[in-house]
Amino acid sequence: MNNGSFLVAVALVIGLAACDGKKTSETTTSESMESHEASMEKEIAFTVAEKYFMKNDAPNLADPKIETAKEFAKFFGSATVMGEDGKPTAIDFQTQYVIAVTKSATNVDTELSPVSLVSDGEGKLTLSYKVEKGETQSHSMKPILIVIVGKTADGEVTVREVD
Repeated sequence: MNNGSFLVAVALVIGLAACDGKKTSETTTSESMESHEASMEKEIAFTVAEKYFMKNDAPNLADPKIETAKEFAKFFGSATVMGEDGKPTAIDFQTQYVIAVTKSATNVDTELSPVSLVSDGEGKLTLSYKVEKGETQSHSMKPILIVIVGKTADGEVTVREVD
């Protein structure tokens, strides 16, 4: 092999190695961006509000986010019962708001349970919940889920039913 052929061969090997390295770099960059986007999603703390019911004459919820006591009172009443844990969960609308999920009246025992509340980092929050159905009852109920969120986690709210 003469010097010219040797140099061409070395240049070819370096060129191929550089192309392969660039491909790996693009893949790594793409994977890094995907994991970065996933890490932007942040769990938000919340408390489930207990001992509330949906009023019979309440209008349909246009927005799941309720920010004032007056607005909350249009839709929900408190279901205080006797005993130590008989009072509804306290909500301080000065520092908190609620996210409410309601379903149509049914005679099937139905429970709505929160799965997660996440922020996408761009001002959008998503409450995921599941529906558990039980036995048929002799009366109707309006299944509800109310979660209390601190106003520091503010944003546009969507709700999503999951399996």
